[in-house]
Amino acid sequence: MIKYITTILFSTLLLLSCPFDEANVEVTIVAYENITKAVKSEDFEKTLTEVESNKELYEYFKEEDGSNLYQPLVDATKAKDSDKIQSLIKNSLVLEIKELLGQVDENFDKYKKSRLLLIKAKKHLKALTKEKEPMKYMKKILKSIGNPGLMGVGKKEASKEQFLENKKLLLDNISEE
Repeated sequence: MIKYITTILFSTLLLLSCPFDEANVEVTIVAYENITKAVKSEDFEKTLTEVESNKELYEYFKEEDGSNLYQPLVDATKAKDSDKIQSLIKNSLVLEIKELLGQVDENFDKYKKSRLLLIKAKKHLKALTKEKEPMKYMKKILKSIGNPGLMGVGKKEASKEQFLENKKLLLDNISEE
């Protein structure tokens, strides 16, 4: 009986400790997948509709990073330039990863928030590439934030140096794609 109650209690605590709702739907990934699908089917009218429906997203990058994505996406879609469209929407994923890693850098001492941001960054990375090299860097970045453990058990110290080194390697690697 005690084993049963302990199992239920532990399971409930695990569910309550994971903020799944915050890491659920990522607008940049959904836009990327929808535009990629439309481009592959050579439906440039649908592509333009998808780009226009995500105007706010692509203009956000201009405000944050100075990267102009929206108008070049519209122009490439009107010109039916599939390669340019793919390049621009891949760049939106890279910019999102860059921003998420920047937020981790700012909140490095807050384990839960950093972990959530890295989970989001990993989702974007999976959408961007199937290459193993970037995933290797992401794994090292995840390890670099440490782990407070459960009541001290399994505690691992964080390493900002390791984080910054692997962040640079990851961004250099995905920026080339």
